[in-house]
Amino acid sequence: MLVKNYMTEDVLTVQETDSLLSTIETMRGSRHRSLPVVDDMKRVLGLISEKEVTRACPADINILSRQEANSLLGRFKVKQLMRKDVTCVRPGDSVEYVAYQFYKYDYPSFPVVDQDNRLVGIISQKDIFRSFVEIMAMNRACTRFTIQTPDKVGVVAELAAMFRDANINILSLVPRVLNDGTATINIRAEMGDKGLGIVGKISDAGYKVLDVQNYDAVE
Repeated sequence: MLVKNYMTEDVLTVQETDSLLSTIETMRGSRHRSLPVVDDMKRVLGLISEKEVTRACPADINILSRQEANSLLGRFKVKQLMRKDVTCVRPGDSVEYVAYQFYKYDYPSFPVVDQDNRLVGIISQKDIFRSFVEIMAMNRACTRFTIQTPDKVGVVAELAAMFRDANINILSLVPRVLNDGTATINIRAEMGDKGLGIVGKISDAGYKVLDVQNYDAVE
């Protein structure tokens, strides 16, 4: 799962010489929480977000007339407010790498650039959540099995073979290794009318089925 599969290619941008007033209007009109700052060749120079905009607005702006407020905001330029130490990602980066970057920096979005630092898209936290929904097959009706296993080589292959032999299609399989030498494996599968005989096969193989739940597809 790569960034290029989930990024937005049609990106709203601003330039260093744009005013704070026009930037605020662009954000409000698009509901974007941050905007890349680019030059005439679409190279990324920085990023401006709601945080920088809010910090720049005077505390008493609400008591000013509309004309006074617009005049004041028009004096500030993006160059004065933007964050220059921008973390960018590449189209070929994995979504899990970008998820880690969101966790590490807590930014609302990351510009996506090519090898020449030219903007080719943007990826947001919402895009990462969407990828997670698809990776976990939450967008499809399925049965979810939570299985406790030893943390050893061959467990995933053995479980997958059981589902294959039962003609059950696995939609997602996610292991989580614990510190006690065990692991839990979450398997989402299309059961159809095949029943739950697979639970007995898993138990007979020495694994513990902790939970079985049916889920409808989420929108």
